[in-house]
Amino acid sequence: MFISSYSQAIQIGALSYVINKDPLLEHLSYLSSSELGGRKIASEGNILAQKYIISQLVSSSIQPLNNEYQQKFIIKNHFNEIEGHNIIAMIPGSGNIESFIVLTAHFDHIGKKGNKVYNGADDNASGTSALLAFGQQLIKSSLKHNVILLFTDGEESNFHGAKAFVKDHQRIMSNVVLNINLDMIAGSKRTNKLRFLSRGINNLLTDANLEGLKKLQNSFDIPIKKGFRLKKSGSKDRVNWLMASDHGIFHRAGIPFIYFGVGTHKNYHQQSDTFSNVNHNLFHMATNAIYQQLIFIDRNI
Repeated sequence: MFISSYSQAIQIGALSYVINKDPLLEHLSYLSSSELGGRKIASEGNILAQKYIISQLVSSSIQPLNNEYQQKFIIKNHFNEIEGHNIIAMIPGSGNIESFIVLTAHFDHIGKKGNKVYNGADDNASGTSALLAFGQQLIKSSLKHNVILLFTDGEESNFHGAKAFVKDHQRIMSNVVLNINLDMIAGSKRTNKLRFLSRGINNLLTDANLEGLKKLQNSFDIPIKKGFRLKKSGSKDRVNWLMASDHGIFHRAGIPFIYFGVGTHKNYHQQSDTFSNVNHNLFHMATNAIYQQLIFIDRNI
């Protein structure tokens, strides 16, 4: 279905808030709480985050992929082995087709340094919370494509969770048409726009539907900008956005992707990345905007 006019885009865009704000913020509040201790891989707080994600999937009747929510993987280094766990669920599509859209968000963060807790509200309790909200909506109104909800662990330590998923699910990977990755979509109090990076979308959508997607993006209550700000050349903080999060692993595997985020900000990897310091209204608007784009893309690929 091609949205042929700006007014039609408005009807399913800015005026349609499918994701409710209160439960979305409840997810964010718990996942970024100090009780979880920054959710570092293999930590007690990380395990609590896993239990919370699984409990939300179970309560929404969202089934695990391959009969098991957790995918265990091992990170080996010179001194020890670290055990990580992805959480994976699947919502069957209504189109009776074998292809998949994989939605990703990493739930781990950098944990503690001494007595200092790095709560990781924006990074990436925000994306995790949005992905839970997506699943709770999609189970009531499924997409045409099968949807995999992939909550990755070990993203902060070189994308180990995403790598494990790609390695261990080759049959599924051969049928994945798109990855949509959510990483830092709530920002700081001063953040006022959502950004995205994509590769391969022009091979999935016609020129007319690409134009329809742009019109839809322009219809939302927040600006949605293509690309991320780049630091000056030679800066030690310069970011390779193509490989900045889990979407990079799917890109390396030849899968088209869209990565949504806000870019780095003053709270990035700081103690100040807390629930009270993220932009709650922007987070809600961004989550709804991404969800509506997911719906549009699913209908047109």
